[in-house]
Amino acid sequence: DGGQDAAPKTHHRLAAFASAPVLVAGAVLGVMLLWAGGTSAAPFISQSSASGMNLMNKASEDDDSDFPYGYHEVEECGIDFKIVNVVHSNLGDQGPDSGDEGIVYNCTESNNGKYERNVLVKVNNRSDYESKSAHLNGKHNDFGSIRVDSGKKVDVRFSIFDMDEKPLTVKFFRITFYDLDEGPHHTSKEYIIADGMNDEDVAKDSEVEEKKVHGGEKFMASEIGNGADNPDLSTQLTDEQKERSVVLEFKDVHHFDTTLGSTTGKSPRAFAFALHSALACKTVKYAITTT
Repeated sequence: DGGQDAAPKTHHRLAAFASAPVLVAGAVLGVMLLWAGGTSAAPFISQSSASGMNLMNKASEDDDSDFPYGYHEVEECGIDFKIVNVVHSNLGDQGPDSGDEGIVYNCTESNNGKYERNVLVKVNNRSDYESKSAHLNGKHNDFGSIRVDSGKKVDVRFSIFDMDEKPLTVKFFRITFYDLDEGPHHTSKEYIIADGMNDEDVAKDSEVEEKKVHGGEKFMASEIGNGADNPDLSTQLTDEQKERSVVLEFKDVHHFDTTLGSTTGKSPRAFAFALHSALACKTVKYAITTT
């Protein structure tokens, strides 16, 4: 399942917030905005991240005196891709559709909620694949879904195309895998192996164990789960559901490869994913300035 494994470690980290120097700069910026006059909405402080996303100044959460004329709250998520529908589903020629091998998703790209364009995201197997529940591959609620039987794995490639099916390189792309858990007695442990990403994020108290293996980084479940604790929507997660998620981030990417697998057991596994981050959205306060 990936060669010689190093000792596992559990990550305890989140996407970075603004640092102290930026806080100082933000205070200056806030004063400048007030001096500038005029009635408008402007962010008290923001910092551009690699994702093209504005990161919130946490100090502005704690002290509303920073906003003497009030503020607007806006949720910012950076660059997102969202699955609209399944165009075709035949991963590994296992159906339910016939024809070309692979799953094709019609997706929208947005930047902080503003629609940019539609793209196609294709998923193709790079190794032998069969599953007793392959007919359920495709989409469940707003998640993409790929089924893997216990004790099996599959190498898959995610590729991005324009609507004319021409290869497309995007500046930034995130994929979140959700609900990484296991069956009773530490059986059917779900895992993902990925390489080539620029970063990965897990929740502060993540239940996902990470270790380096031959072929990349391995993310493995560590807690028992059941259908009752599965997320219903990718944008509405409990703390426990966030703790069982992992986000992979890629820059300037047309395609990337991952391995989806499970240790031996009796429970078939469903890998749920979305093409945006479960952890990156933040509420930003925009100061109202006036003369």
